[in-house]
Amino acid sequence: MSIRTLQWPVPRPSDLRALIAGIALSLPLTAIAEAEERLGVELNKLEPIDSGCRIYLVFENALGTKLEALELELILFDTEGFIKGRLTLDAAPIDADKTSVRLFDLAQIECEQVGRILVNDVLAMAGPDGALPNEVSRLDLSSKLEVDLFK
Repeated sequence: MSIRTLQWPVPRPSDLRALIAGIALSLPLTAIAEAEERLGVELNKLEPIDSGCRIYLVFENALGTKLEALELELILFDTEGFIKGRLTLDAAPIDADKTSVRLFDLAQIECEQVGRILVNDVLAMAGPDGALPNEVSRLDLSSKLEVDLFK
């Protein structure tokens, strides 16, 4: 009885280097592309006004295209966690690679009553070439205040 030894072809070092370099280069570029395609939304200020409260939101468009339509649905919670109201807002237009500030007035709601703000839905998002995926997951939310902006 004879024993056969299996031999696998040994890859050349140059082939291995090329394979490793290709994998190494493709991973960071994919991660960078995905990380850059986002829309930052920051709750920056709540200002008391005669009729209620003014919300200052800072939008950072890193989607790579101008936003010609951007409609968000916000749900306002009071400091005890109860729903205080619903607000739909139109934040467009926002140029590509641009940071913009938008102001929105809340009628009959005092700033001190706002405990948290939920971005419940992206109702519309479109660029020059038409509708964009309007997923809440594409939003990068933050707040400069004790009032939480969340999804």
